[in-house]
Amino acid sequence: MSPSFFRESRPRILIVDDDEVIRILLRQFLESEQYVVDEAVDGYGALDCLGKKTYDMVILDIAMPGIDGPTVCENITTSFVNAPPVLMITAIDDEETIDRSFSAGAVDFIRKPIRWPVLKNRIRYILGSHRSKIEQELLSTNYEMILDAAANGICGVNGEGKVSYINPAGLKMLEYEEREVTGRDYMSIFRLSTPGSDDFSVDCCPFFQGAENADPVHFDEARLIRSDETSFPVEFSATPIIQRGKLSGGVLVFQDITERQEAAELIRYMANHDTLTQLPNRNYFRRRLPQAISLARRYDRLLCLLFIDLDRFKPINDTYGHGIGDLVLVQVAERLRSTLRSSDSVCRLGGDEFVILLESTETAEGASHVAQMAIELLNEPIEVDNHICYIGASIGISVFPDDCQNAEAMLRHADIAMYQAKKNGRNCWCFYDEKGPVKKGKIRSQIS
Repeated sequence: MSPSFFRESRPRILIVDDDEVIRILLRQFLESEQYVVDEAVDGYGALDCLGKKTYDMVILDIAMPGIDGPTVCENITTSFVNAPPVLMITAIDDEETIDRSFSAGAVDFIRKPIRWPVLKNRIRYILGSHRSKIEQELLSTNYEMILDAAANGICGVNGEGKVSYINPAGLKMLEYEEREVTGRDYMSIFRLSTPGSDDFSVDCCPFFQGAENADPVHFDEARLIRSDETSFPVEFSATPIIQRGKLSGGVLVFQDITERQEAAELIRYMANHDTLTQLPNRNYFRRRLPQAISLARRYDRLLCLLFIDLDRFKPINDTYGHGIGDLVLVQVAERLRSTLRSSDSVCRLGGDEFVILLESTETAEGASHVAQMAIELLNEPIEVDNHICYIGASIGISVFPDDCQNAEAMLRHADIAMYQAKKNGRNCWCFYDEKGPVKKGKIRSQIS
């Protein structure tokens, strides 16, 4: 069995850059060179992609918002088995940053503006060196010892579709003994289903069915049945062995991706939730609000946004310290959550700013009722660590489609109305109105 059987015919490259123009140019160039290309706009997106797919190379921008390039590179090289080589791209002529990149595990870097002939040859050299390194490591040791020690499940199938070899990792994953597998038809052992399906009869080696094109098969995500009829998620590939122009067998490679999925889910959760209060964060809200507006427009219904800024919160931090302030914010989050129905949501934008998105209210007065209830709850004393803290809240309300037509305007109008509530004496709520913010009160009224 040759190492080439375990590889895709076209290398897969991940581009990570927050500059959309650079991503477009890189994709066009790489696809013209016959590479398979995926994109991520930041470090969180890159780690999410790497948690789902296997890449031959990562092209990574050094300077990005959030997690910078060297930190992402270090995560890749230390967290992923058989980590792909990382090529850094930078417009920064900063020796310290470049040194950080190499220390994090980058194999090389190239400067912006990109010289495309240089990039083309640099990629070929890196991919070639990486592949040669793997092949030399394989050739330097006995093949069977390597396969037996591999963390991935590896199975050899002969020309008749019978299992001729399976390594210990594969047996452990499938919970079989070797004698129970060897000599059996591959489809009786490898019962495979694709995402969203409970049909475990997918043929994982269709090239045995006499297809004209004996192409490799790869599933980024599938499920396999164990001997006890339970299932587990896998990344799965099957490669035909062609000798003298004829199919003589196949090699199956599979990996349990349970931990990868859990890690990817954790990364997604952390990217979209505030670590202190566990509420959805600004990143989540920026994506959710346009979606909510689109649904409200489609179903011709109201959407209300409450922008909440806590009153008298800074003195708590100044008097008792940020530790006590954090505990107060946790209780604020719990109280705000208690005011909502399941169809509504509360998010923490940062600091002492929160928003409530009401998607199920039928009238604007319903929003004022929620605002009043939130104020009353936040006026109740908060006891933390033997301290009694008193806060309040100023709330601005914006209503779609009454005073806005898009997400940006809706958030801006709610913010403006919140500041008017502050001017009105704090600890109250205000609607936005283009003629001027509506005064506080339980009933919406117009300013004369």
